Amino acid sequence: MTTRRTQHRANALTKPGERRDDERGSVTLWALSSAVAFLLIVGISVDLTGQIRAKQQAADIAAHAVRVAGQRVDPATLMGGRPTSTIEAAAATTAAQHAIAEAGMTGTVTITGGVRITVTTTARYTPVFLSSLSFGALTVTGTATGRLVRAQDGTER
Repeated sequence: MTTRRTQHRANALTKPGERRDDERGSVTLWALSSAVAFLLIVGISVDLTGQIRAKQQAADIAAHAVRVAGQRVDPATLMGGRPTSTIEAAAATTAAQHAIAEAGMTGTVTITGGVRITVTTTARYTPVFLSSLSFGALTVTGTATGRLVRAQDGTER
């Protein structure tokens, strides 16, 4: 009886439209693969968005540091009737570095010709999801440049 049942079952498997026992679990495997792929896509999206936000914040802090440094004008050139005012390099660099450090970043301040300030900030972003896949912290940078000008009634002099 057992042999006959097995033979009947083997014939049933070869007929079109019949359910095959060897396909059990294939939907589970597909669902698991889809879930892993979905989580990976979401993880990459979250971490990419976080990295972009960190880069924007680094650029914002660099712009803030340029504004702070630009306020350190040499009083002798400002009030002395000279056509061009210049920045006190030491005071401007110290003020910009202080603004960068307050934001928890590192950076460089360059003053060119006494009138052009360039600040580059560096920060680190630690991925939320991808860190579990052995991705370490990512370095992001932001750069801003400013120029000291003398203006009267909105016109550069």
